Amino acid sequence: MQQVLMGFSVVFIVIAVGFVLGRRNSLGRGGRQALASLVYLVATPALLFDRLLTTDPAEILSTNFIVIVASALLTGLAFFLVCRTVLRRGTADSIIGMLSSSYANAGNLGIPLAVYVLDDAAAVVPVILFQVAFYAPVALTALDVANSSRQSNLLRNLIVSPLTNPMVLAAIIGMLVSFFALPVPEVITEPVGILAGASVPLALLVFGMSLSGGAILREGRLAAVLATVFKVVLMPVVAGLLAHFLFGMEGQALLTAVVLGALPTAQNVYTYALRFRTAENLARDAGLLSTLASFPVLVVISILLG
Repeated sequence: MQQVLMGFSVVFIVIAVGFVLGRRNSLGRGGRQALASLVYLVATPALLFDRLLTTDPAEILSTNFIVIVASALLTGLAFFLVCRTVLRRGTADSIIGMLSSSYANAGNLGIPLAVYVLDDAAAVVPVILFQVAFYAPVALTALDVANSSRQSNLLRNLIVSPLTNPMVLAAIIGMLVSFFALPVPEVITEPVGILAGASVPLALLVFGMSLSGGAILREGRLAAVLATVFKVVLMPVVAGLLAHFLFGMEGQALLTAVVLGALPTAQNVYTYALRFRTAENLARDAGLLSTLASFPVLVVISILLG
């Protein structure tokens, strides 16, 4: 328990530093975006590749992957139905709601939390692969179809987009190297390791900076609160039930499944909402609320299952 709380304390302190930097505008205009791009394009892919070099591919594409997929789809579809039938939202809004309730922040926050809570950055690789290679492309295609002003491009969304994502590329290359036991020269592993070391602290700083401005819950409060409950409460419960009763997971495996289920809503969802000009407030508010709510939830999970 002490180790878990220490890990969260480290995370909170770094986030707080980022918050202060954002409030003081210390990095100037565009500083947060520049750091976010560095994390997304370089540091996090390097961290994934670095960890995958020593990870057995069977540990990635395992029953845990099935639990991740099933819990996300069950939770997301349930909230989609709530949006359509209870909240009376349109199809496009409901798709954003579905993502807000089940699309996890596996990159920016998932990796740091996996490092400090699970001691395994590779644990989030199945989440990233599922979301970026399948979930997001299919959801974006559905949004294309729901938006009559756009033409659907299934090939681009399902194939081209994932293969241009640096995290997916790093995951695929890393798994291929690991699966075929290919030798990687030290001239590659050393700089990759240095860049990988920047991922966690920079990601936490960027997130702290993102909390420094912008009002929330201006409208659609009920939808944002419900999406948050579905994401950080219902989804880990579903993941835990599936993992334990369907696959007999216990100990560290069960903890991993539940922690991954409790990760907050990804900021990518807000990007998708902006792109399609739909449910922007819902995506933004659910992202922030679920992030704030996920920390105490993850502490409780770590204490109960750790």
